[in-house]
Amino acid sequence: MTRNNTTGIRLAHGDIVLDRGRIAPLDGMPGLAQDLQIRLLTPLGEDRYDTRYGLDYRAVFTAPANAHEMRDLLRLNIVRTLITDPRVAEIRDIEIVDPGLDAHHRVWNVAVSIITSDGTPAVLTTTVGAPA
Repeated sequence: MTRNNTTGIRLAHGDIVLDRGRIAPLDGMPGLAQDLQIRLLTPLGEDRYDTRYGLDYRAVFTAPANAHEMRDLLRLNIVRTLITDPRVAEIRDIEIVDPGLDAHHRVWNVAVSIITSDGTPAVLTTTVGAPA
């Protein structure tokens, strides 16, 4: 990935990773994957510097919807969230898998197939939601 490439900070479980006492950088496809995952895990409006950043958890997980409708709401919100990143040119497919934890959970495993701004295909996998 060369076009629209940025260097970010490597994170591990939300903590900054140090390499020989310095903040470890992260770029290329791993950096994009980390950035998009953070974008999906941030609730919409929680970034004080950009209130349009993040996934609209409220619309997805608090709406009175059955499992099929909730998956559709999640798909729509994933598209709205990820397409705002200039490094994402196209979203090809979104696979949402119910891990089947119990009847009251609201956790979904997600695999998003994208095309980056330089034409590279990639798949982002993450888990969204929270147990009831």
